[in-house]
This record gives sequence, C-alpha cells and structure tokens, in this order.
Amino acid sequence: MTDWRAVPVFGIAPEGTSATIRPSAYAVLRNDHAQFAVVRTPEGTYLPGGGMDAGETPVDTVIRETLEECGLAIRIGSWTTAAVQFAWSEAERTFFEKRCTFVDAVVIGRDVSRLEPDHEVLWIDAETARGMLTHECHAWAGGEGVRRRLAELSLAFG
Repeated sequence: MTDWRAVPVFGIAPEGTSATIRPSAYAVLRNDHAQFAVVRTPEGTYLPGGGMDAGETPVDTVIRETLEECGLAIRIGSWTTAAVQFAWSEAERTFFEKRCTFVDAVVIGRDVSRLEPDHEVLWIDAETARGMLTHECHAWAGGEGVRRRLAELSLAFG
C-alpha cells in the first residue's frame, strides 16, 4: 500500500479549496531503440494510462488504458514508483490530486479494437519526452525508469 504522504509531489495544491483525489496509473513503456511511448490527446501529452475505474488495480488500469490509447497489449514488469500531481482539468472543470502509480511494461502485441480516435501514440527519446509531457510527474517517472534500467544493466554486466 502506498503512503501518499511520502512520495514526490508535483504542481501546487489549490488555495482555498480541496482537490479531488483521483487514483491513476501509467506505463513507462520503452522500445528496443530506448524510445518512450507518449500519448498526445486534445488535453495534453502523457504517458499511457489514466484514471483508475472502481475495482481496478494499477496494473488493470495500465493494461486497459494502453489498449485504449495506444492499441498495444503489454506485459507489466517488476518496477513501480509513485508520485502526486496536482492538476487542473479543463474538460472536467476540476482540480485533481492525481495519485499516480507508474509501472514499467513491454509491448507484447497490437490490438486496435478499443483504440480511441483522438489519441496518438508517439515513440520519442527521453529528452524530447521530458519537454513534451504535460505533467511533471510523468517526466520524473520516465527518468526513474531510465535510472532503474541502467542500474539493472550495471548489475548484469558488472
């Protein structure tokens, strides 16, 4: 269970009102060319993922959202991290405290049967992704994923 008081926080909480807590989950998804998957939507650019539906786990959410946003079937890895992002949603006219769980994942196939038409998946390098992502916590999580992968390679090749 995540202690949300002990994770990095990005953005600024709204003054004079409370933010709506929104559990969310996202994939840090890289290909063999060290590129990250990001999803461009009318609202911004994000890692694949989104708000958790009632009864979903973070893994369930990431698998569902990656199918809907990218048309990709994925396998979840062993790495996970968490952060909070305070963000205004223009579409919902609400301030959210997004409690974000991030997991690493790899593509295992394509499935465009549930693909959302207003979402575009882009495969880009880490530096470009950092500059494009709408939420700071997504850029931070991508960096954490890179650091984790480098540590694994260091252990493997010592």
